[in-house]
Amino acid sequence: MRRGFSFDASLCVGCGTCSAACLLENGLQAGTRTIFTWNKGALPLMRVISLSLACSHCQEPACAEGCPAKAYTVEGNGVVIHHADRCMGCGYCTWRCPYDAPKINEAKGYIEKCHLCYERAEEGIDPACVTACPTGALRFAEQEKFEPVGIGWFPEAGIGPSLILKEAASLKGPVIIPSGEEDDAEEELPQVGMPDRIKKEWSLILFSLLLISASAMMVITGFTDKLIPPLIPLLLLTASMAVSVAHLGVPGKAWRAVINIISSSLSREILLTGLLTLIALLNWISPGLIPLGVGAITALLALISVDRVFFAADRRMALKLHSGQAFFAGIYTVSWFQEQGTLFLVFSMLAAVSVVMRYRSAEGSPFVRNLYYFRALALPLVFMLLYPDTPVADGAALVLLLAGVVADRLLFYCDFHPVNIRNTIKEHFANESER
Repeated sequence: MRRGFSFDASLCVGCGTCSAACLLENGLQAGTRTIFTWNKGALPLMRVISLSLACSHCQEPACAEGCPAKAYTVEGNGVVIHHADRCMGCGYCTWRCPYDAPKINEAKGYIEKCHLCYERAEEGIDPACVTACPTGALRFAEQEKFEPVGIGWFPEAGIGPSLILKEAASLKGPVIIPSGEEDDAEEELPQVGMPDRIKKEWSLILFSLLLISASAMMVITGFTDKLIPPLIPLLLLTASMAVSVAHLGVPGKAWRAVINIISSSLSREILLTGLLTLIALLNWISPGLIPLGVGAITALLALISVDRVFFAADRRMALKLHSGQAFFAGIYTVSWFQEQGTLFLVFSMLAAVSVVMRYRSAEGSPFVRNLYYFRALALPLVFMLLYPDTPVADGAALVLLLAGVVADRLLFYCDFHPVNIRNTIKEHFANESER
């Protein structure tokens, strides 16, 4: 029998008692059980809806599958448990989970999430959130199979959440007096500065740019007649590894990053990056020991592994056609050194098509809009600078080319949107409000 939760939206008044009980019982951070509420201002003709949600203990948990450190285990009754002593705080599970269940504890550096009060369950006691709910909206559920929720704004994602959701799409429900807070309006304020994802994930962006640069150099050395001093890619790769470790909430457990290479895209990325760094080191210590072609092939595989980390969390075709991918950026850079021939022309045209397809980026924040326009203008300007065929113009074209690749990589992070119930609920409320 699988264990999970049953929630009746028609009974929930959004009091937050279940969230407080979770915090007090388990010592977890606030928000481990989240109360989603839309129409907080009680707009006319729309009802106030609250949804209490924690971990849904899915049949095929994406968090456990993607965790590189194997910090998750799935019990025989379907309960998904996170082990803090194994967690290195990479936060990848927060991308993979569509229900916003795992949350990084910024103070401690590792992930925390609901474990369905398994210690209480062993004694036959319901989870703390269930026993604390004053209206009976939240209940413990145990059955062989949980059917799909079947509501448009609830992302199924094919992982089988152990959740029964009732009356979330009906007009039944208690009358709730609005708090007077303007949370919904605040959420809609336009963002004028740098996007939060870039601010938060700057270390991952720097890691990918360093890896792309080093990989491109090793591919150029392996597949062309141009030789780049092996010390340069070695320094870039060493710096990328250092940055990736600095990104972790618990750097001391960084060694666990490669123990789940079978199912975790992130584990494979770190393994290939480490292998590429070792090859670069051997090329520097003993040139010729490792064939240059081996290093080039490993570099290409490393770039592919970087992209697969993102594709596993955001499976949209739009992201797979994005010219800011690590693999595309690396090959595009390499094509420049083919004397700006046919290969470079083809990749420039592909990049231009990708930019045109992403025209909606110009509707984003001023930062994203300016970044998008710069990327779009950089493509033709590079060819214009090649026309004079002088060393100065060629150098300026190369600088502009690399700046465009960096801008495209930043846009890739801005366009990366893993499925998350926070976004689907927000979109649902916006659509319902418009109607």
